[in-house]
Amino acid sequence: MHPIRIVAIALAAHVASGCGGDDSAVLRGHGLSVATLSPEAQGRVYDAAARAAFDLNDPNQSLLLDRRGLPRTVGLAAADTWPEAVETEMRRLGSIKGVCQPAITASRKTVKCAAALPGYIVRFSPVFAMAGDTVEVYLFAQNYDNASSGYTTPLRFERAYQVLRSGDTWRAAREGRIPKEVRGDKR
Repeated sequence: MHPIRIVAIALAAHVASGCGGDDSAVLRGHGLSVATLSPEAQGRVYDAAARAAFDLNDPNQSLLLDRRGLPRTVGLAAADTWPEAVETEMRRLGSIKGVCQPAITASRKTVKCAAALPGYIVRFSPVFAMAGDTVEVYLFAQNYDNASSGYTTPLRFERAYQVLRSGDTWRAAREGRIPKEVRGDKR
């Protein structure tokens, strides 16, 4: 089932415009605390967000995990690094095919990763607790080339997902597009 599309996340626009008050530097998960989840549950939340963003039933779709977490503030500077069990769970679920950690630079060139197929590198924010069995997570994706793909035009995007739990299953219920200024992209 496709997630419900949210036209904009008003809070993100509000904070990005500099009107956030005392905690205006906090953007991702504004007003929310980090959820207490096992690494396996965290991997399942990230899997749900990845499946909402990409058609992972396509055998030509390749996602690689960047284990560095997104910061709560504007930009892409590395925050925490996820435990290996997060990666293990995402591999078990089939949402990622490997790991790639490109340099975090202002360069707009498409990065190269060692992988069988070209595709996308995904990075995630911490999982933020909301009411009940709902959490919020931010996904940043950038395309990558492999040794045989040649050069492709760079593509980057960031989205926020509200993900619902039902038992051990998670599914994305809402999606919001994040403006490029949030990730510090001026272009």
